[in-house]
Amino acid sequence: PSEGTFEFLLFVLDSLEARKLIVNAEFYSSILVLGAELGGLEMRIASILTRSRKSSQKEVRLSSEPPDTAESRLIIWEELYKNYSILKEDLGDGVQHPSIRVSSSKQFGRVLAAENAVSYRGRFTAGNRRR
Repeated sequence: PSEGTFEFLLFVLDSLEARKLIVNAEFYSSILVLGAELGGLEMRIASILTRSRKSSQKEVRLSSEPPDTAESRLIIWEELYKNYSILKEDLGDGVQHPSIRVSSSKQFGRVLAAENAVSYRGRFTAGNRRR
């Protein structure tokens, strides 16, 4: 596995999203596992992928209204990977991630395990320590 493989998988994920197709659970899990294996930036992007899947899943359940995208810019995963150092300051505010539609299948346990492998579990900051 290499960074080139990870970038290609993000390209495929972007292509599926451009066509509004559902992502196979095994494919999604393999991206996350590769990100966990490579660590560093790849693991960070994989972690953002999981948050995006969870938030797009909540949006479908909670609201049928389209999100307000007038103030935010939609970026694709490959662009985020290539330009992370530039875009990381805007991740919470001015940048919207593509939604990720993962198929519900018997492999959902695998999806959860892969997401758990790349989840960042809080940070230690002054006055806010996890115990």
